Amino acid sequence: MDAGYTFVSVSTAKPGRLDDLIRIASRPSKIMDEKLDGVIARQVGVDRERNSVVVWVTFDSRDTLYGYLETESGKDDHGENDPEMNDIIETFVMYDLDPVAGRLGPRKA
Repeated sequence: MDAGYTFVSVSTAKPGRLDDLIRIASRPSKIMDEKLDGVIARQVGVDRERNSVVVWVTFDSRDTLYGYLETESGKDDHGENDPEMNDIIETFVMYDLDPVAGRLGPRKA
C-alpha cells in the first residue's frame, strides 16, 4: 500500500504536565489504528528535554483521516471535546504532509 498522506503534530506540555501530554497525544492515533483500515504506520515520540511530544500517522489518503474526523465518533476519539487539553497543552503545531520520499518497511535485500 502506498502512503498518500502523513499527519504530524508537535505539542509542548505546560510545566509538570508532560506525562499527561504523552497520554492524551497517544490516544487518538491508537484508536484510529484500531478503527481505520487506511492507517499505514504511526508513532508517538517524546522529547523530554524539549517537554514535547511528536505524533506522526501515515494514511493511505488524506480523506481517510479527515473523513473520520468529520464524524461524531471521530471528533470524540480525537479528543476535540476533552476539557483537559487546554490544561495540558502549551503549544500545538500540526503539519499536513504529502509524502515525497521515504520507507515504511524493512529494506529489501
